[in-house]
Amino acid sequence: MKAILFDVGNTLLWLDHPFVVELLREHGYPTTEDDLLAAQYGARLLLDELVRNGQAGDDAARGRVFFGEVFRQIGVADEHFAAIAQRLWARHAERNLWNGLRERTVETLEELKARGYRLGVVSNADGRVEALLVELGLRPHFEVVVDSGDVGVEKPDPRIFRLALERMGVEPHEAAYVGDVYEIDVVGARAAGLRPFLIDPLSRLGHLDCERIAALHELPGRLEGA
Repeated sequence: MKAILFDVGNTLLWLDHPFVVELLREHGYPTTEDDLLAAQYGARLLLDELVRNGQAGDDAARGRVFFGEVFRQIGVADEHFAAIAQRLWARHAERNLWNGLRERTVETLEELKARGYRLGVVSNADGRVEALLVELGLRPHFEVVVDSGDVGVEKPDPRIFRLALERMGVEPHEAAYVGDVYEIDVVGARAAGLRPFLIDPLSRLGHLDCERIAALHELPGRLEGA
């Protein structure tokens, strides 16, 4: 194994839980960050079903589906969706909603590089991922950053993974990919010939046929001998 590619949202960077929790509370839905993390499982499974059936649309449409299902899992009434969504997307336009840097992320990237792995990013996004990584101090860890908004190809299309590998001069069988949505990240990476890992923070996705890690810091141990 020579290279590791990463998704960004809910993999390298996590949803801004404090903001979303406060937004929901303002609209009369007291919740916690743990509740929000759990609700995202239902949203991910819905995305899997829609992508599998060809009904999920593009990344922007999938984002709306994702948050709509998160809100339903939390118990938000339909009549409150529009107001909450308006605030949510305004915040995303102002400052990317996936901006939470979790403990041990930087240390894990440093460890992987020290072990000789070459690192890159492949993200379904809107052209702002590289700037976000620069802002948060993560960009120096990665040789390449491929943003679907820049290249016009979205996961799970295997071409976006291969584009990153071509830029690095790495063969697909020499690379792994880490992401958080099975039908987008695991299926796409497999189709491109990479070894996929699925982020499963609450260990609830044991029914899926892929390697899972609860957090990035587990990855170096799983790659030993690869």
